[in-house]
Amino acid sequence: MLEKLYSMNGKVCAVTGGSSGLGSYMAQGFLEAGATRVYITARSQDKLEAKAEELSALADGECIAISGDLSSIKGIQALTNELKENEKHIDVLVNNAGIGTGGLFADMQPEVWDMTMDLNLRSPVFLTQALLDLLKAKATYEDPARVIFTSSVAASENNTQVMAYSTSKSAIEKMTPLLALALCDDHILVNTIAPGAFYSEMTRNTWEDPDRLQSLIERIPAHRFGELEDIAGVAVMLCSRAGSYFTGEVLNLDGGHRLTFG
Repeated sequence: MLEKLYSMNGKVCAVTGGSSGLGSYMAQGFLEAGATRVYITARSQDKLEAKAEELSALADGECIAISGDLSSIKGIQALTNELKENEKHIDVLVNNAGIGTGGLFADMQPEVWDMTMDLNLRSPVFLTQALLDLLKAKATYEDPARVIFTSSVAASENNTQVMAYSTSKSAIEKMTPLLALALCDDHILVNTIAPGAFYSEMTRNTWEDPDRLQSLIERIPAHRFGELEDIAGVAVMLCSRAGSYFTGEVLNLDGGHRLTFG
C-alpha cells in the first residue's frame, strides 16, 4: 500500500527554479518516486544542464533542462511553447522560481519592488494559466493534476527588512485557496509549501557562517536546517495518491520557525 500511495510512476513534471536548492530537491524526489520526465528551468544554461544530468543519473526517469527567464510574460510563453512541443500533458507544475530581496524601507526602490512582485507572484500565476491546457489534458477526479507554489516562512513573519519579499509570499498564500477553487472542476489540486530555513542558495550567507548558522539553529524549535528529504518528501506526498485530497492548503515546512520568529 505504501509504495502505491507515494508512487509517481509515469508522471510528467515541470519544476521552475530547478537548478539548485529547493527546486532541485523536489525534482529529485519526483524522479526517485518514479516520475517519467521532470523538466527543470532556470536562467543559467550550464548550471541547469549539469543538474539535469546529475538528477537523470539517480533514477530511471529523465530530467530535462529548459533555460529561460520567467520574469517576463515573453519568457513564460517561451517555456510554455517548449513544453507544448514536447508533451501532450503535464501532471505536476511546481512554481518554485523566485527572488529574495531585502533592505531598509527608506532605501527600497520601485524597480526592486516590481522585480520581486513580478518573479515571485505574477510569473507563477501566469505560468499556471499558460499551462492549463496541459494540466487539464489527463487530469481526472481519481488522478488529478497538481500545482504547487513555494512560499516562505517570511510570509508569517513581521520583518521590515524583507518587506517586498514577505508581501509577495503572503500574496501567494492568499491566492492558494482562491486558485484551488477556480481549478477544482478541472481536476487540478493547488497547494503551497512554505519552507523555513533550508540549505539553499538563498540562505548560503547564513549556513556558510558558523556563528550565524548556530545562532539561527538555536532559535528554530527543531534545532536544525531543512534538508533535501524534508521538502522532497512533502512534495512527493502532495503529488502522489497520498496527497490527492489536499487542495487550497499552505503546508508550513519550517521546523517550528514561525512559532518563535513571528
